[in-house]
Amino acid sequence: MDNIEKYIPVCECEGEDFMEIPLESDGTLSTATLSAYFPGVTGLKFRLDSYSPYRALRLYDGKFHAPEGSWAGHKFYCVHPKGDKRKLEETDCKPSKGYPSMSCTDLIVLGLPYQLSETQMREYFVQFGKLVMVQIKRDASGNSKGFGFIRYEDYSSQAKALGQRHYVNNRWVEVKIPASKEGYYSKVPHKIFVGRLTEDISEPDLSKYFSQYGEITDVFIPKPFRAFGFITFNDASVAQSLCDEDHIVKGVSLHISEANPKSDQSRDKQVSNQQYMSSVLTNGMLAAALNQVAYQTQPIPYQTHRTYGKVQDWKRRGN
Repeated sequence: MDNIEKYIPVCECEGEDFMEIPLESDGTLSTATLSAYFPGVTGLKFRLDSYSPYRALRLYDGKFHAPEGSWAGHKFYCVHPKGDKRKLEETDCKPSKGYPSMSCTDLIVLGLPYQLSETQMREYFVQFGKLVMVQIKRDASGNSKGFGFIRYEDYSSQAKALGQRHYVNNRWVEVKIPASKEGYYSKVPHKIFVGRLTEDISEPDLSKYFSQYGEITDVFIPKPFRAFGFITFNDASVAQSLCDEDHIVKGVSLHISEANPKSDQSRDKQVSNQQYMSSVLTNGMLAAALNQVAYQTQPIPYQTHRTYGKVQDWKRRGN
C-alpha cells in the first residue's frame, strides 16, 4: 500500500470538512478507529462520480474494506442509523459533542532559508497534506524576509504539520499558528487525564492501547505512583473524543477526562481563595453590623426596664 492509501478522507456529511482517518496495516479501516472520530456511525458510503448514486462500503469482521481493492480517488461519508438521520438534519449536520469543527488557518513558517523558493517550500510541506496556499514574505526588492505562510485543505494535515519539527534545506524551521489566532486553537486541549491506574500498567501499555485512536506525542505516569497519568495526542479532536469515557486496559477500567493545565488549576485556586476571602469579609462585615445594632439596642431594654420600674414604683406609691 502506498503512502496515499495510509489515510482516507472521511466527513460527517456533505458540506463538512474532511478528516483523514488512518488505515490499519492490512489496508482496512477499523470500526473502532472510525467510531473514535465519528461516534454513532454505522457505515460509510461513497460515489464513483457526482452523478452516480451512493454505494455502501463493505464491512466484514469489524473492518471496512477498500472498494474494488483501492481507496484511491474516493471520498467517504458517514452513515448514521435511521433514528439519528432526522436529528442530524435538524442540527444542520453539525459534528457531535466532543468533536469541535476545527477549520484550517494560515500557519506561519519562521526561520526559512533566504534562498528557498516557494516551489521548494511547497515540495517539502505537501508531504503532510494538500496545500491551498504557499507564500514567502519578501521586501520591496524581492528578497525573502526569512518567513512565510502555508495553509492546508483539511485540519488533519494542519495538525500533522504542527505536531513535529521541520528541517528544510539544511535548516530547522518553526511552524506555528500566528499569535493573533493562537488563542482560539489553544482552547482545545490535546492532553487527556487517565484515572484509576494500577501499578502494573506502564507507559508503554497506555501508548499501545490508545495509539489505535490517533498519533500519540507523549505518555506520562508521575513518580512516585499516584494512580493516574496523562496522554497527549497530536490531534486535539482525538483527545476530545475520548473524554468522559471508560476504557479497559489489562483488565482495569480506566476513566478518561480532560487534563486541566497547571495555569488553569492555579487560576481556579486563586479564584476560589478570592471567593473565600470575599465571603469571610462579607460575613465579618455582617457580624460587625449586627454587633453594632445589638450594642445600640442594649440601652433600650434597660431604659424600658427602668421606665417600667418607675411605673411600677409609682403605682405602688399611689396605692
